[in-house]
Amino acid sequence: MSVCIVYHSETGNTRAVAERLAAATGGDLIEVKDLAGYSKVGMYLKGAPRAMRKERAAIEPSVIDVSGYETVVVGTPVWGGNPTPAANAAVAALQGIAGKTAVAFCTSRGGPGKTLETLREMLADRGAEVLGTVSFTTRDVRDPDAVKALAGLLRTLAVSSASSGSSR
Repeated sequence: MSVCIVYHSETGNTRAVAERLAAATGGDLIEVKDLAGYSKVGMYLKGAPRAMRKERAAIEPSVIDVSGYETVVVGTPVWGGNPTPAANAAVAALQGIAGKTAVAFCTSRGGPGKTLETLREMLADRGAEVLGTVSFTTRDVRDPDAVKALAGLLRTLAVSSASSGSSR
């Protein structure tokens, strides 16, 4: 099964999960950069209100072609209980997502708020079949074994895809 892991990270927590997941699954990484270039204070003062309004950021890359993958994973930090503006833009930038299986994850200091529900809806609206979501706390990010649940979900998808003969 080919996996593409698309993620946005400002502090490195989401990147750490994405990199561990790529190492565990052999997936390809695509890091999305928010061109706003937030400072730590700016993330909270400017970014979180934009996230709560479900705004999209100007991002790089501006187009993300996932047509060559069977499964797409989208990861984001939690800002104001929601995906970041860069993550919102990343989902909108996905080309070839229709008909793919998808999984979403988020990283946060506390709970995920509406982040995973919102990502699930955005991916489904783009035609993806979202088969799971996973939330990681800051403590989980520091635990190298925490990514195992997400990697296990992807391995389960690979086995069910192979047994069904599916070619998503």
